[in-house]
Amino acid sequence: MRILVVSDTHGNYPLLAKVIKAAGAVDLLVHAGDGGNDLKHLARDFPALSHVAVAGNCDPFSALPRELLFAAGGHQLFLTHGDQYRVKWDLLRLFLEGQDRKAAVIIFGHTHQPLIHYEQGILLFNPGSLYRNNAGEAPSCGWLTLGPDGIKPELKFITEKAKGIVF
Repeated sequence: MRILVVSDTHGNYPLLAKVIKAAGAVDLLVHAGDGGNDLKHLARDFPALSHVAVAGNCDPFSALPRELLFAAGGHQLFLTHGDQYRVKWDLLRLFLEGQDRKAAVIIFGHTHQPLIHYEQGILLFNPGSLYRNNAGEAPSCGWLTLGPDGIKPELKFITEKAKGIVF
């Protein structure tokens, strides 16, 4: 299973749409919050694209859940924006929650800093931001390939060229 993971789009729907078009075959899009109206456009422009999403701290009127536990590719994934777990300070609270929920992968955003980190066999995965990354890197997204052989995470920094998106 091939999953495109994004977070913190903050209204940069044009880039999100370009990333989806450039991505090719995607089984699922996961949005880790602070996407608000971007998700409304997504449903309109890509109606066949399966997606799951949570609300972030900048989505105050969203009907989306703040957290979601779901199965994909034979694995349990815990999705949250991360602000409620104070991920800008440390990842301990988030890790413990994911561990309690028996998640193989914890997906979060909020920090605008891409991250692949393993803690006691659990993958903590932050795709960074499609709006602006805090460390000065280009906007980013992530890929998770899930299957019987395990979980393969990847981070991709995005460059816009005249011919389109380059990962």
